[in-house]
Amino acid sequence: MRLFWLLMAAVWLLVMAALIDAGTKPDYWMLRRLEPGDILPYPTSTVMTFGLWCTVELAVATLIVRPWRWRRLWLRLLIAFAVLLAWSVPWAVGAMHQSPVYGMHLLWLLLLDVTLLLALCVVCATTLWQAYDRRASATAPP
Repeated sequence: MRLFWLLMAAVWLLVMAALIDAGTKPDYWMLRRLEPGDILPYPTSTVMTFGLWCTVELAVATLIVRPWRWRRLWLRLLIAFAVLLAWSVPWAVGAMHQSPVYGMHLLWLLLLDVTLLLALCVVCATTLWQAYDRRASATAPP
C-alpha cells in the first residue's frame, strides 16, 4: 500500500508541474484583447484554483476506487469512471477559447478517465479469468 501512496504523490507532483508550466504559456485569446506592448501577468490564482481542483479530483477518484481492496474492485472502478466521465463533460464543453491552464486541467481529466477505463478492463479480465479458473478446477476430475 505504501507503493500506491508514493505513486499517487508522484502523479500529483506531475500534475502540479504541468499546471505550473501551462501557466507560463501565452494565452493567445487574451493576447488579442490587449493593447500593443502590454504583457500578460502569470495567472497565479488560476493555477492555484486548478491545482486545487486536480487535487480534489485525484482524492475523490482514490477514495471511490480504494485499489488496495480487491473485492468488487471492478464495481468501484466502474462507478469512479462514470462519475469522472460525467464530471469531464462540462469541462470539455467549455474548453473553447480558454487559457492553457484550463486546457491542461481538461487533459488531466481525460487522462484520468482513460486510466480508469484501462484499469477497469484489466481488472474485469483478471476477475473473469479467476472465476473461469476456479470453475474449471472445481469441475475437473481428481
